[in-house]
Amino acid sequence: RFENGLTIKTEVFNKDDKRRILPLGSPQGSLMNHMLNYPETVRGKRVFEPFAGSGALGFMALKIGARHVDFLDVIHRASDFHRENARLNQFPSSRFRSIEADIASFDPEHRYELILANPPFVPTPDGIEGTVTSNGGTDGNRFVEILLRRLEEFLEPHGKALILVFQFVSRQQPLLVDLISDLVDHRPVVLTPSQERHIGFEAYSRAYSQLFPEEQEAIARWRSALLEKHGEDLALCHYVVRVGERGDQPNSCVIRDDFAEQFGESFLVPSHNEEEISIGRVFENFVASSKRR
Repeated sequence: RFENGLTIKTEVFNKDDKRRILPLGSPQGSLMNHMLNYPETVRGKRVFEPFAGSGALGFMALKIGARHVDFLDVIHRASDFHRENARLNQFPSSRFRSIEADIASFDPEHRYELILANPPFVPTPDGIEGTVTSNGGTDGNRFVEILLRRLEEFLEPHGKALILVFQFVSRQQPLLVDLISDLVDHRPVVLTPSQERHIGFEAYSRAYSQLFPEEQEAIARWRSALLEKHGEDLALCHYVVRVGERGDQPNSCVIRDDFAEQFGESFLVPSHNEEEISIGRVFENFVASSKRR
């Protein structure tokens, strides 16, 4: 339950199910806090929440005054959570729609004025299945790339997007910068670090080795390929991506350290303990039954 009365039902973090509904944490809380502090972002808007899970972001938008929200998720059970969370908050069915579809093939009926997205973003070695809600591919950007590639199909010219990501950082630049340069058309993009400091790739790799001891060869291949491609200084950091309105100027991408102002300092992802945050992220990809296979 949030201070404005919104109540969200989700699942426990470690449910033994690769298609579990993702629980809420600091990254999701930061976007919800941003909407609370900047209600003009959502009021009266037609909102799209892909990778919706429990629908927490979209329901916060409805609570603040969004006109309508379309929830999209590939997991069938997500729609049950949407109906239950609508009931808990007394939202009529006319204000939202729950859609079961893949982001890569979803055909929208119209474009939206705001996208709120928390895609699967956990970098995952090939050979590790992980969970549907967290496995973001080898560099964590598989679904972010699909969303950015289709952005103009989903977003009105005057529309905006807020996207949560977890990024490899090489030479102080997140890998997403190159994708933004290639895929985003005539829109300004701001990347805001939402983590106290970067964590090292070595700590992150050790977390995979600890939780998936039977996959040492796959982890070693993945680690070597990433270091060869991106360099030995590889690190990881959470960001909030803000995509602005389409304009006449070419696209631009800046990194702006304004998380406390925009999203709330208390929602910074703590990273004083590299091992702890690495285990936490990799554990999102861990299903107890996977060790029994």
